[in-house]
Amino acid sequence: MNKLTKKTQGDQTFVIIEEGNFFIAYDEDEKRCYGKININTGKFIGDTRCMIILYEMQENNRQILIDRVIEEIKKDVADGDLTAIDELLKFVPIEYLKNYLPEIL
Repeated sequence: MNKLTKKTQGDQTFVIIEEGNFFIAYDEDEKRCYGKININTGKFIGDTRCMIILYEMQENNRQILIDRVIEEIKKDVADGDLTAIDELLKFVPIEYLKNYLPEIL
């Protein structure tokens, strides 16, 4: 369990904790759980009062991960190693790959 931050939505303040694959919103005393969101899937369960905060936490976490991957890709390219990038691109749908190129092949 990793206590991350306190966030306020309206007049309600939540303590956000990361536990396993979830961000969980508790009251300030950490006695009542208001809701949780799966970090990987974005599936939310709970009271809608904390839903926006948890979605923002999940999206921010995703962006941090994307930024770290981009930095690693830059290092790999600078080192001339495209193996991991090749493997990663195999999971990207063909339409996204085509749309990335200046003209459709």
